[in-house]
Amino acid sequence: MSEVFPRAGFFKRLSVIVYDLLAVIALCMLLSIINLGALYALQAFGLFELTGYQDHSAYLNQQWWFKVETVAVIWGFYAWFWHDGGQTLGMRAWRVKIQSTNDEPVTFIRAAKRALFALFGLGNILVLLMPKTKLSLQDRLTNTEMVVLTKEANKQVYLRGIEEPLPKKAHIDEAVPTENAVKKNYK
Repeated sequence: MSEVFPRAGFFKRLSVIVYDLLAVIALCMLLSIINLGALYALQAFGLFELTGYQDHSAYLNQQWWFKVETVAVIWGFYAWFWHDGGQTLGMRAWRVKIQSTNDEPVTFIRAAKRALFALFGLGNILVLLMPKTKLSLQDRLTNTEMVVLTKEANKQVYLRGIEEPLPKKAHIDEAVPTENAVKKNYK
């Protein structure tokens, strides 16, 4: 850790949870659409019968595997984003990041454990109980911390691996060569 950033408090974490909830809902909707499409396809080919259920959605809601699949997708969402850059979509918007407290990388397994120990956000209540350390349950159990980044540091995390952004004001002749400019170069 080259720079030291302050740890995120409870209300910053809560704001991130609310923002991420929108992305998680959209992801769950996509998962439902995929599963419903698969059920419709199976029924069209005669491989599935919808007996005892009002519709396909009622069938899905009663299946244990669909509930497990939904929890696994949500868990994977957080584990992947925390592993790949340390930020979810909400964390990017609120300029916070997950980082290690012991200089070890946040591997996918470590991020997955963190997502498991978060207890669907309830692990953050520990921040309220111990405001001096600002460490949640998942932070303590995985040796990580959630820090508040500066605008510049957040931009560095967000644009990692991408070349310098294009200048804000570029003249149109410089960006796209015109027919006259091409003719001048060939004369």
